[in-house]
Amino acid sequence: MSHPVCVVQRLRNINATILGRRTRSPLSLPFALSFENNRNGRTLNLGETVILENEINPFLTALRKRGITVTAVHNHRLFDSPRLMYMHWENVGNPFEFAQNSISTAKEAGLF
Repeated sequence: MSHPVCVVQRLRNINATILGRRTRSPLSLPFALSFENNRNGRTLNLGETVILENEINPFLTALRKRGITVTAVHNHRLFDSPRLMYMHWENVGNPFEFAQNSISTAKEAGLF
């Protein structure tokens, strides 16, 4: 059975190139959150962002301080400049708290 999923996304303001071409693609520069509710009222909350190497530790530390699980840090592309990495995080719980914590964490770590 399918359940509704809400996705919100904004682009990071990073002057990035892939294969020497400037990109503003939402596939390259996302800060995205998704919320998927099921019948028992527990919401699966997921986050993903493009992140620069020097932003990884502050953002990861701030997410963990808020009890949010970081599940992956990896690259998506070759031939990008600056080096674009991607971080994923998640929890099951209140979607409003997850959104607030994700945004305040991003601000604290200097992503916005």
